[in-house]
Amino acid sequence: MTTPTRHCHGAVPLTARLEPWMQEAMSPDWLRRAVDTYGSPVNIHAVAPFQRNMARFVDVAKSRGVQLTPYFARKANKCLSFVTSARDYGWGVDTASEAEVVQAIDAGVRGGRIVCTAAIKQADMIDACIGHGAEIMLDNHDELALVAARARELGRRASVGLRLSGFEHEGRKLYSRFGFPVSDLPELLDTLDQMPELSFGGVHFHLNGYDSAQRSSALVALLSHADRLRKSVGGSPYIDIGGGIPMSYLEQPDQLSTFLDAHDRALAGDAEPVTFHNQGLGRRDGGAPDAYPVAQSLVQDDWLASVLDTPAGTGTIAQALVSSGIRLRCEPGRSALDGCGLTAARVVHRKRDSEGNWMIGLAMNRTQFRTGFQEVMVDPILIPTGADRQEEEMRGYLTGTYCTESEFLVLREMVFPAGVAIGDIVVFPNTAGYLMHFLESRSHQFDLARNVVFAGADADPRPDGIDGAVPTSQSRTWQQRMPQQQLV
Repeated sequence: MTTPTRHCHGAVPLTARLEPWMQEAMSPDWLRRAVDTYGSPVNIHAVAPFQRNMARFVDVAKSRGVQLTPYFARKANKCLSFVTSARDYGWGVDTASEAEVVQAIDAGVRGGRIVCTAAIKQADMIDACIGHGAEIMLDNHDELALVAARARELGRRASVGLRLSGFEHEGRKLYSRFGFPVSDLPELLDTLDQMPELSFGGVHFHLNGYDSAQRSSALVALLSHADRLRKSVGGSPYIDIGGGIPMSYLEQPDQLSTFLDAHDRALAGDAEPVTFHNQGLGRRDGGAPDAYPVAQSLVQDDWLASVLDTPAGTGTIAQALVSSGIRLRCEPGRSALDGCGLTAARVVHRKRDSEGNWMIGLAMNRTQFRTGFQEVMVDPILIPTGADRQEEEMRGYLTGTYCTESEFLVLREMVFPAGVAIGDIVVFPNTAGYLMHFLESRSHQFDLARNVVFAGADADPRPDGIDGAVPTSQSRTWQQRMPQQQLV
């Protein structure tokens, strides 16, 4: 398949990797039809890369004799297509809100394949989990007391795990605001052993960042409690290593260092700016930008392999898991969604600001292409679907619909070798993981972006069911479908 001409790149390029389906979806006719039908912006998804990515996690563990169940971190993308895919393959769904729990139940995911890791767990969410056998990851003593009280009130056992933190790595304690201190694990297990209303399954951690060695240190620490965990579980416990499994966005990873060198020269006043008003992108003393690290080298299943192959005792972590009878779980979000999405928006205007810079206005806002970072270090792609093209190079910035001076979709300067026309479509590649939905807002009363599934260049896009979902506060269908009571 021929790679489409991108018609847009950064002043210092950061070229995105593209899946074959993305190249098909960027056919001008198909893309124009999708935007005409579903509005701007529209989020376009494909499920096959998700299935490939999740299966690779399972395979790399299986090749080492380890039983791994991946739980898709639903917070990374709200579309139901990924939930039903996880259901069909026997994988799990990691939920972080009552709506995510209820939607997984309504989608037919069985309770034993739903885990709730929400930061704040209120009674309605807890009741939904208990009612359908979904597991609740306990984070603190107040939460433990509330879950136990709800289980007694409902007359059912609650499936629970323990979230732990405070692991030692290279002589320092890893910070987290979540979880019980790992040093308290023996005492916590003694407490759970005396609570028949709770069914304990295993332990969980989620470390900030993407360091595989830190995960290895946490796993080694927990493996030292293997005998005690088996006693409390009464069978084969699990260790859940959470998410933070890295991925890479760039087709040419060395482009990132080239950009950073150019940015350094610009910030020092030795070269022309490559960002709007020479913005520093959160960099300090020549360090990394405030952006997801888009050019990581050890990623996805290779990253997991490095964790499993870390020495532990007389063998490896994988061998220790097998000999201890411990199952492994993980909760990939971004890495599971690598290659699964595009966001497409229509060009509405081209104008110059008071300094003469070209501002390319798109029918979208910055919350529809953002996480908590300042910048996304991947270049968009321009699809020429407009009619008034001048065929002259333009350099400028992509701006959005919010009425603030800071409403830039990308802070880096973009180059359009053949200009930009009204009606062109700008495509942001590989946005399915967190970028589409994590911060999306209806400020100014703009509609949220519609979500569709790509089914081939000859087929119309299929709407994802999430856009028609009823708010949880208006529909608690799980209450009508609660299984017959399992009395404590």
